[in-house]
Amino acid sequence: MKTKLVTITVALAAGLVLGGLALPSSTAEAKIHHTTMPKALRGTWVHREKDNIGGDIYKYRTTIKATKYVYNYKYVVNGKTITKIRWSGKKKSPFYNHSDLNVKKLKKGRWRISWYKMNSDMARTYKRVKHNGKPAIVMLDHYLDGRPMKIYYYKQ
Repeated sequence: MKTKLVTITVALAAGLVLGGLALPSSTAEAKIHHTTMPKALRGTWVHREKDNIGGDIYKYRTTIKATKYVYNYKYVVNGKTITKIRWSGKKKSPFYNHSDLNVKKLKKGRWRISWYKMNSDMARTYKRVKHNGKPAIVMLDHYLDGRPMKIYYYKQ
């Protein structure tokens, strides 16, 4: 009885080992999810501002360039680039099987653009509007004290 049990166990183990070796191995990865920017936000959008602080004049320029798969954000002060961000909707994130770009549709025609699965300080909410008779997108955010902030970017 004991030899019969050992024989059956060895046969099962050998069958599993040989069956596992006989199966073809797969090297295919899961298909990456490509993210596209909404058509309403595509294009080059610019916000310009001047400020006089202590007698010094500061010129601010923020540029958003959105193509079908790429979101570019650039912040320049007096000709010097301070912040530059590029999120791709095709490039695979190093952490997930998803692209870097995350686009979420919200209520009332708003879009949330961020880095995928990250609580990024650079996540922004945009809406396409007409402001002063020109096509624009408005960035909706809040100041540190909770007051609402609206920054308008105009088509370039």
